[in-house]
Amino acid sequence: MTKRRLPRGLVADWAIAATPPPALTVSQWADRTRLLPESSGARGAKWRTDAVPYLRGIMDAVHEPGVQKIVVMKCHQVGCSEALHNVVGYFIEHDPCPMLFVHPTAGVAVEWSKERLADMIRSTPALASVVREKRMPRSAGGEDGSTLELKMFPGGFLALGGANTPNTFARRAVRVAIGDDVDRFPAVVGEEGDPADLLHNRTTSFYDGLSIYVSTPTIKGSRIDTLYQRSDQRRFFVACLACGREDWVTWGDAAHFRVTFDARDPETARLECASLEHGGCGAHLYEPERRQMILEAGRSPDAGWRPTTVARDRGLIGFHVPAMVSTLGSVTLPTLVEKWLSARERGKESLRVFVNTALGEGWEDRTARMDSHALIARREDYGEGIEVPAAAVVLTAGVDVQSNRFELSVFGWGPASERWLVDHRVVPGDPKLPEMRVPLLEALSRKYQHASGHQLPIMATCIDTGYAAEEMYDFVLAYQARRIYATKGFAGKSGEPIVGKAAEKRTGRSIRPVRLYPLNVDDAKGDVMAGLSLAAPGPGYLHFPSHLETVHEEYFAQLCAEHRVTRYNASSVATHFVWVLDRDRNEALDCAVLALAAFKLLNPNVRQMAEALAVMPPAPPASPGSQPSLSPAAPVASSPGRRVGRSAYLGG
Repeated sequence: MTKRRLPRGLVADWAIAATPPPALTVSQWADRTRLLPESSGARGAKWRTDAVPYLRGIMDAVHEPGVQKIVVMKCHQVGCSEALHNVVGYFIEHDPCPMLFVHPTAGVAVEWSKERLADMIRSTPALASVVREKRMPRSAGGEDGSTLELKMFPGGFLALGGANTPNTFARRAVRVAIGDDVDRFPAVVGEEGDPADLLHNRTTSFYDGLSIYVSTPTIKGSRIDTLYQRSDQRRFFVACLACGREDWVTWGDAAHFRVTFDARDPETARLECASLEHGGCGAHLYEPERRQMILEAGRSPDAGWRPTTVARDRGLIGFHVPAMVSTLGSVTLPTLVEKWLSARERGKESLRVFVNTALGEGWEDRTARMDSHALIARREDYGEGIEVPAAAVVLTAGVDVQSNRFELSVFGWGPASERWLVDHRVVPGDPKLPEMRVPLLEALSRKYQHASGHQLPIMATCIDTGYAAEEMYDFVLAYQARRIYATKGFAGKSGEPIVGKAAEKRTGRSIRPVRLYPLNVDDAKGDVMAGLSLAAPGPGYLHFPSHLETVHEEYFAQLCAEHRVTRYNASSVATHFVWVLDRDRNEALDCAVLALAAFKLLNPNVRQMAEALAVMPPAPPASPGSQPSLSPAAPVASSPGRRVGRSAYLGG
């Protein structure tokens, strides 16, 4: 009987199918296979882990025996997103399995699928050949194809979802679950609990299940910060080129490598080895040496990463990635120092952004409940006949609207958001009455005596529209050329700009809309409280005059009427904070917040305005009894957000 011989091609195909995949790590797979999209900064080049050596240990941690959870607490623009893409691509093409990728919202997940995931699949042939983008015809087996939220491939799938949707964490058991930007996840999802816990629960059916959490931190005790603190806290160790000491890089800790510079010159920025008392040599290592140290560390057996403590949870490892170890783009020590100096000048919120996005650390707000009695002692003499000290060169006002009065505060602003209270007054009357526009406009049109001899006007005003909204819209619409803005406060917006993008509101029969600006009251109050907590004059400090009768014990009690409380979810993770009212009245605090919002909208060039003030001849004193015009006509106003300079100042 003649034996039937199998076709040579079929045997080869079976042999290939039966051959186990080569033992590749994620970084090796990426170096061999991954092509970056044309839309990326690399312009379609091949991926090279050697160019970002600090990512090697993070990517290859997925192969480490016993690891169940990987935490990456990172700065912005350090390449971790592409490292995540490499992990996803590795499992799709090389080690297929069920996967879940979760973003803060379902909308973000869809955007990522359209822009980033589709780009990666399209630009990497090894992925494009296995991901089924369309449903196959029934004659070919009728296999399901991919959608925006579900990518199908032989041996597994990649499901996408938002942490704000309970369905994301239902139905599917997966071997690999990834949470990106987890500090933006909601505190709880539906009635299910912490979405970070739900993410890990999807992997427990697999003996080799793996959960990955990646995020830039927000506040101390946040989700990513808590996970990292419970991990083995791995740091990227580099070796000093002068003495060989191996340590990690910090921003300002003298016991480790730290960033130092001379005076205010970013070009002098360098890493400084720890001093002799800490086992170092104190050598100065500039930008070329920093990059050399990082590249050499990435080629070490441990890829530069070493644990610095014992994990409190079994199978939990963590990586901290600050900008000081980045080799991407324009990230250099001089640029980092330049950003630091700029943030320090612009105040607490800018410092918070730097700490989160450059240092990759959670922000710790040390603002405690303020003692109003201690603030009374801060009142100071601005000088005889002087209402505005020399360092304050621009005035803004905040108006709080009550049922029977307006309360108004005027602040003078100097460099680095240092500010001086110039006036606080009450304008009695029902704000809903049209005749109340006259005394309010009079108060906002008043000029104040500067130490230079000039009379300074109020350059911008924010009015709260929580009460008598329609009447305030009418007032703003009539006098908005005087830079009088309508605002509405919102809580729960921490981390967003203090003044958001305006919405248009129409009032009465007017065909012209009023621009209503949303106000992030959480961070604005934090800014005011941070200024009150400072012990000495300087950036952000709040000064108070001794000559104003309205700046008394009740004023300071209102200014300190709230304190901040951190809220935690059921897993004891700090998710957000709220401001709690300690007494009935807090108008002084609201006025200070509104004056800050006006300053943000004005966005003045304080240094340029100080120079203009120095060369301006003092204006003649106003004639007694003069009243401001109630005509909507007014000096030329700048658009919100435009940096006000000399010409606008002279016209104010």
